[in-house]
Amino acid sequence: MNCIVVFLGSEVAGDDSAGYEIYMRVKDKIKARLEYLGTDFFKFYGIYRGEEKLVIVDAVYGIDDVIHLKNNEIFEIEDKSQGIHFLSAIEALKIMREVMENFPKEIHLVGIPARSFEEKTLDEKTIKKAIEMIEEVVLRDC
Repeated sequence: MNCIVVFLGSEVAGDDSAGYEIYMRVKDKIKARLEYLGTDFFKFYGIYRGEEKLVIVDAVYGIDDVIHLKNNEIFEIEDKSQGIHFLSAIEALKIMREVMENFPKEIHLVGIPARSFEEKTLDEKTIKKAIEMIEEVVLRDC
């Protein structure tokens, strides 16, 4: 199964930088197509090449440990944006699933716990655990 791993988050906004930081650490180590999309998941629409498996790596507020969700577990999340000009990655994913002709058959979310937009509170242990989880998900079928 071919796959794409997309990393989301700001390069500078505290814990929201987790996706970027992990991307920088694994970009030459994981044997899959890797893309850093910044904070705009809608960029996925323009870069998608028909991969069957999508792995999303993003900071998630309200969790205490690294999580792995798959397919319907992701779409059952009731994530709502806080403002009119900002959509959460989950909302964007739901919209794209509806409007894209081709969409990955298998979707995974690796969520990294986030506590602050202002400062980085992530520790090395959490980052390593997230990288191990990403490698496991990618190696399973890619």
